[in-house]
Amino acid sequence: MAWGNKKSGGNGVAWLALLLAIAALLLAWSAYKRTGGELRDLWGDVRSEGRPVAEADWRADLAAARDRLLSHRPEVAGERNLQQVREDVAEIRADLERTYRNADAGVREQWRELDAELERLQGQLKDGSSKAVDTLDSLLAKLRVRPVEEEDGRR
Repeated sequence: MAWGNKKSGGNGVAWLALLLAIAALLLAWSAYKRTGGELRDLWGDVRSEGRPVAEADWRADLAAARDRLLSHRPEVAGERNLQQVREDVAEIRADLERTYRNADAGVREQWRELDAELERLQGQLKDGSSKAVDTLDSLLAKLRVRPVEEEDGRR
């Protein structure tokens, strides 16, 4: 058995295996994109995997989520562009979910409560409910980022 022998017939099998691997990669990529995934999301997931969430990370993300929701308040109050607002709420949920993935138990519990509230807001926006404004106001109050000294009397 000569490893360096180029006259053996394995070259065609190697090309076939390469083509099958590329086809499998393309199929997986199309399935990932169909579920709403993007390359930047995938790269962010890979980088943050296993890394604990720093307090500054989730505080900054909460402030960004609050700002995004606050910018949509006039639209929700006027019942305009509700589909677009609902899509933005879905993006906010996904962003916060990535942030809280590796957080400790207490912070994850806080995330579950916020996520449930965001999900309720999404449903109300889909239905065109008049309660969406109240839910949004409640969310904005919960997303108010308090200084660390205020929280639970710590520090």
